[in-house]
Amino acid sequence: MYNKVLSGILVVLLIAITGTLAYLGYGYYKKYKTNADTGNFIDNELEEYYVELNKAKEENPEENPEQPSQPSGSGNGNWGGANTDGLYYKGFKVAGKLEMPIINIRYPILDTITNAKAIEYSVGILYGPGVNVPGNTVIIGHNYNNGLFFGKNKNLKVGDKIYITDMQGNKMEYTIFNKYYTPENDTSYITRQTDGKIEVTLVTCDRTGANRLVVCARVE
Repeated sequence: MYNKVLSGILVVLLIAITGTLAYLGYGYYKKYKTNADTGNFIDNELEEYYVELNKAKEENPEENPEQPSQPSGSGNGNWGGANTDGLYYKGFKVAGKLEMPIINIRYPILDTITNAKAIEYSVGILYGPGVNVPGNTVIIGHNYNNGLFFGKNKNLKVGDKIYITDMQGNKMEYTIFNKYYTPENDTSYITRQTDGKIEVTLVTCDRTGANRLVVCARVE
């Protein structure tokens, strides 16, 4: 009897360990696959887009003088024949590129989120005028245990730098000036005033899902 009970316990433990390892393995595979996909997109399609855009600007400087980015940072349609308003990732329109070197993060920013599935692939704009323009633009991302998307935002500190490149090729440096947790039902960070400054707010859930981690940064 004792041996049967012991064997049963060992089987249960083995199943539990196998399940845990499988879960962890899938999580790290998902992180690797997603980061590989977003990295390839940034290094190839997005980089090629910026190269073509810069070439068009140099060849046609009089056609479209330098202007601030349009809403959603998506450009004005074309520049000397270069399309500045139609790059997509996984079927979702791209509004720019987010880089946070301090936590080794870089992702394409998906344009205004109208489909919840979009943030399964990258981070995206929830609210605001668009990246690199005056006002507060809210960018959301999932918080995964494996550190995917905004899973490492808890490691950011006031004073850290964030870099955003919009779809007109403008790269701006943002400095984090606030970081805090707030209850899920507090959405004051969405409509806060910036007094004409260019700001972004990065938002993700905490581990419980009951609170939000809010990181605010601005161009100084």
